[in-house]
Amino acid sequence: MADTQRQRLEAREDAILAAATTVFSESGVDGARMAEIARRADVAEGTVYLYYKNKHELLEAVVDRFWRELTKGAIAAISEGASVSQQLHELASYHLQSLIDDFKIVEITSRARMRHGEPGRQLPQIREYVQAFDAIMQRGIDLREFSADTAIWQIRDVFYGTLEHSARTLVLRDQGFDPSVIDHLMRLFEQYRPSSQADNPSGLDASEIMQALSRIETKLSQS
Repeated sequence: MADTQRQRLEAREDAILAAATTVFSESGVDGARMAEIARRADVAEGTVYLYYKNKHELLEAVVDRFWRELTKGAIAAISEGASVSQQLHELASYHLQSLIDDFKIVEITSRARMRHGEPGRQLPQIREYVQAFDAIMQRGIDLREFSADTAIWQIRDVFYGTLEHSARTLVLRDQGFDPSVIDHLMRLFEQYRPSSQADNPSGLDASEIMQALSRIETKLSQS
């Protein structure tokens, strides 16, 4: 019985959060009304206040839910055992598509961060989310695919900042996902590779390069 009651309470809260996410996206924070959120969640307005004492507390719960779900999606989008470059490409693709799909919620996140006059404040959920990037980069450093002195926090800012700016541009232009954004971003990572790898961005070793050149020469001589 207790488990059933808890599940019912959790389901009601999920419904409230889903409704709030939609209303905040459509009306913005200032335009959102608790009565409308309650209507869409199919609960009484007083029920919403049993879970959240005011709209700002509900806003923070929506932001928390959004970024936690985003984190789960990012982890699922990264192929375990794939190369560092492939994992970065997968994370970048996932993040750009997510920003395009839910850009209004991302803007709401910015509003939540500025609630206390702290525009640079990084919410705990966002810190958790970006750890996926940090882990990939650290793996690249450990495998010596990136220079040991690479400042992960700096390239992280470049990574997410580029994607957020590009997503905003695509949304404003009413365009969808553009793979060229990811291709251009990946090229920026070449400067963080050791010089020997930077000269050989394909990742092939010397013997493989010689074999490839030999095949090309053979094909040219036959033509």
